[in-house]
Amino acid sequence: MDRLVGDQGGSSSNMFRDYRKGNWTVKETMILIEAKKMDDERRMRRQEGKPTELRWKWVEDYCWRNGCLRSQNQCNDKWDNLMRDFKKVREYERRVVEASGEETIRSYWKIQKNERKEKNLPTNMLPEIYEALVEVMDKKNQRMLLPSLPPTLQQQSTPLPLPPITTTVTQTDYTTNVPFTTMCDSSDPDHSSERSDSPAKKRRMRGGGEGTSGTSKCNINNSSQEVGSAISKSAAIIAEAIQSCEERGDRRHKELLSLHQRTLQIEESKVEINKKGINGLVDSINKLAYSILALAGNKNQSTDPK
Repeated sequence: MDRLVGDQGGSSSNMFRDYRKGNWTVKETMILIEAKKMDDERRMRRQEGKPTELRWKWVEDYCWRNGCLRSQNQCNDKWDNLMRDFKKVREYERRVVEASGEETIRSYWKIQKNERKEKNLPTNMLPEIYEALVEVMDKKNQRMLLPSLPPTLQQQSTPLPLPPITTTVTQTDYTTNVPFTTMCDSSDPDHSSERSDSPAKKRRMRGGGEGTSGTSKCNINNSSQEVGSAISKSAAIIAEAIQSCEERGDRRHKELLSLHQRTLQIEESKVEINKKGINGLVDSINKLAYSILALAGNKNQSTDPK
């Protein structure tokens, strides 16, 4: 059945592929990961993209050229299993890094298989496979983030750098607990009766001017930081949406393959039933013919003169 499914959409050279069954070897898994990475890069280079139904066919052909004799359905199922195990290990390792000093969590690579099983983790994830998957996912996420940024930011995947603070306010102005707005408040009722040309009034006017300049520049810096943070969050949301859309496409592809497989099974069943019916009809005709011949022979013997 894998052979029939693998022939879907392929050329005449693929019609007689004998797909390998059983457990995947490490070499086959690494070839599949490389094929998926090459397919992601190929699809990102083409703006119009390719239909989902052809994606895994391309992966199958790449695997065959490199000695991995698996069908597109097998490759799709294996990739889904790899992603499920990879996400579990990655999330666990993230908790290991974020664990505080009081709560020590040992790395996935330092615990035994029975302990991995107790923690609902994959028991046989190999370091080389994990590192290859990390590389594929990092490149994929980076390619997803860059197109969503403005043209001026596509050369960098980090948030906008903050402009340098070039205020003329002295160091004592930053360390004081009095806000700049208080220093430049000209509506203070305690000083409303002072003459505008008094030395105290002039000092407050100078201090208020410097404070307003420093506050404006700080507000600009804060606004730039907020814009950079908003762009980063938006890019992350878009990347998650694209990844979710691709996962839904993969699921639809699997459903189409499963439907095609069931259709082939039904067609094979119909052919088998028709074959058995024809064979039964031929047997019945043969038996009827033998019976007629035997009856004719008996009649001839009974009519012969003695």
